[in-house]
Amino acid sequence: MYWYYKYPLLIILLLLLFGVGYVVWQSRSEDHDVESVEQEEEMPPPAVIPPDPPVAVTPPASLVTPPPPAIPADDSSVPAGGGDSVVAPPPVAPVASTALPPQILRMLDTARNQLEAGNLETGRELARRVLHAAGVVEFDEVWYDAAEIITKADTAFMNSGAPCSDKVSYTIQPGDNLTVIANRLHTTVGALQRMNPEMLGSTTARIYPGKTLFALNCEWSIRVSKSQYVLLLYNGQELFKLYHIAVGRENRTPLGTFEIVNKVLHPDWTHPSGRVIPYGDKNNVLGTHWMALRPTGTTDPNLRGFGIHGTWDPASIGTMASLGCVRMRNDEVAELYDFIPMPTANSTTKVTIE
Repeated sequence: MYWYYKYPLLIILLLLLFGVGYVVWQSRSEDHDVESVEQEEEMPPPAVIPPDPPVAVTPPASLVTPPPPAIPADDSSVPAGGGDSVVAPPPVAPVASTALPPQILRMLDTARNQLEAGNLETGRELARRVLHAAGVVEFDEVWYDAAEIITKADTAFMNSGAPCSDKVSYTIQPGDNLTVIANRLHTTVGALQRMNPEMLGSTTARIYPGKTLFALNCEWSIRVSKSQYVLLLYNGQELFKLYHIAVGRENRTPLGTFEIVNKVLHPDWTHPSGRVIPYGDKNNVLGTHWMALRPTGTTDPNLRGFGIHGTWDPASIGTMASLGCVRMRNDEVAELYDFIPMPTANSTTKVTIE
């Protein structure tokens, strides 16, 4: 065979071998794929995982708008021009003092322990030091704790014969009566009765010359914090007692300086319509006691008709509930009423509302 016949045959043979090899290789590849698929189909299906139940997310308290408080009928005439529509802010939540020296916190604990042990004046003095300590911010948590100790101690001094440095003694003279003594000591008969329960604790009590009475010798002033819903009673520059209060809705409690110009036990209420509602009527909302306020200094002189009074709705304390007056619980306004003397030409009790 000639050489030129050999090469084409050789090429054809190589092509046939290549084709057969490719077919074999392709067949094995398909078998492998089928086997893989069959193996996958034999595996159990994956478990179905149910979605997580929805989680209720509670936003921070600072982002939650509190529901408006229930607004009962109230107490004072609306200030001139009416109240504006700005809602007074809620009380600022107490914030823990930071970076306080350890001795301040120890002093607070000691004050509390002294109070519980019956050492009222020692506990009160230590709590006063805490109030004035560096780093203690007014109305923060530590400040409120100290103010509570002071309030508890002074409540005892106001309502018992417990001795304290703020009290003075008075020896009853022939011809005296309680009104004369109260005027002489710049206090009230009610305060004398509270602080001398052994002698004056009954409605038929009598006084006798030579006997000794005790009275608080204090320079009273009042400060109202609308943002904190508190009334602070001061003796000079020192906090004497803290009371929780309600203030005017729609920011109607006016700011400024005032003085107490009148006190009324079992007050009638003049409704904003002009109708007088007597004490004891279910529609009279002034509670048991009333102390009228008059603006002083640069405070708008037209801000009349405001006062400090009680309430038959103690649940309203700590809210914006009145038409502008300062509300107190009946038992607490009765106490304050007894210790604030009637105004005279030379002396009145100052009230600051801020």
